[in-house]
Amino acid sequence: MRKLRLGAVVFLALLALIGFNISASATAHAQTTGMAGCVHQPTIVTLEACVREMSALGIISNHGVTLSLLAKLDSAENALKYGRTASAINKLNAFISEVTVQSGTTIVPMHAMHLVMHAQLVIHALENT
Repeated sequence: MRKLRLGAVVFLALLALIGFNISASATAHAQTTGMAGCVHQPTIVTLEACVREMSALGIISNHGVTLSLLAKLDSAENALKYGRTASAINKLNAFISEVTVQSGTTIVPMHAMHLVMHAQLVIHALENT
């Protein structure tokens, strides 16, 4: 059994406290934003799909930011292919940092929060495999 980092425990406790239900939240999110393709499966592939769809809908307004986010996710996916989980997690943390910086400027804040939470779910899944 692996230990959770304090941040992961706090994040999961917060999700439980607010009654967060991943599948229900993804469905509600899709219905309110038109992002039917965005599903909260904790994988890099589904996170990439979220970024692509947000870009297509103009939620991420700068194409260069989209490309930078996708490059980080592609790099994380490649690290996983070679069994470098820690490296993949580092790249996902870099993704989270960039999303946080871009929130409110080139990414709509509510959707930036979605990307951060989705990335954190991926990290949690990787830490527990």
